[in-house]
Amino acid sequence: MTRPDLHPDQITARREERAIRLCLLLDVLTFLPCATVALLSGSMLLLSDGLDYARSFASQGVALRIMRSIRKGRTHSYDYGPGKVERIGSLFGALCFVAGLIVLGVFSFHRLLHPVELHAGFTAAGIALQAVSFAISGGLWRHTRRLAVQTGSPLIDMQWRHNRTDALASAAVMLALALTLIFRSRSWAGCIDPLCALAYVFYATGSYIPVIRESLYDLVDHTLDEDLQLAILRRLAEHYHGYEAFHGVRSRRAGNRIFIEITLSLDPARRIGDAIGFMETLRTAIESDIPRSEVRITLRPVSSLPETVPKSAPSR
Repeated sequence: MTRPDLHPDQITARREERAIRLCLLLDVLTFLPCATVALLSGSMLLLSDGLDYARSFASQGVALRIMRSIRKGRTHSYDYGPGKVERIGSLFGALCFVAGLIVLGVFSFHRLLHPVELHAGFTAAGIALQAVSFAISGGLWRHTRRLAVQTGSPLIDMQWRHNRTDALASAAVMLALALTLIFRSRSWAGCIDPLCALAYVFYATGSYIPVIRESLYDLVDHTLDEDLQLAILRRLAEHYHGYEAFHGVRSRRAGNRIFIEITLSLDPARRIGDAIGFMETLRTAIESDIPRSEVRITLRPVSSLPETVPKSAPSR
């Protein structure tokens, strides 16, 4: 049951935290059997799971730490809100995974030059484990993808991409290992496993490039698009009679949030209650026009700045 005193960010963080906890729990439960079979079979494809598990544990641990801070409202130490912190966590997870893929690619290329025969029994066991992994990852893929669309969280966006990669990789691994067993009497059968591992490296790297690019982009502050600036000015024009002078608007994007600061001057003779009511009305109107925005209205005396703009001519 949702507590009524929680901020919307905290409610969303609770849902995201539960999803990531579920992913982490399933990873912990499946890690040991998958790692054992991978080592005993000698398959590069199965060994790729070890790197993937390491990435999962690291990124999910960071994600849970961030979500816990957001859920408990401990975001005051972040100058740009929880959105930027989420982007840092998303970037960390994606970079860890790509680093693991590079290591896997190097070992797979070496195995391609020097093929070895896989252990048939443990390879068959690996196929069975990958079938279980495919079912689990497929279910998590659908769940986290739906949650990512609802929340717009960079961490959940990274998580559903990871679940998608896991599901498709499990299907590909099952096929590759089955072909290796079927054609194990052929001299070229030893090349199937490393070739498929290299194909997986290229595919998975391409899947995470958008995450890295978007995270790096969002870690740099940006001004608002022109249509959003016009939406702010429209609201200022609608509330023309509520303020004496307009000093300007400052804004920035940080993660998936938009921060807007509007500086106005009000009539000094105005009652405090009326002034607070006006500012709350204006703030609510702008936040309703711009999703995921946080608006702050600051006040200055009309005579405090020589460049004060009269209210009849608000400008960007």
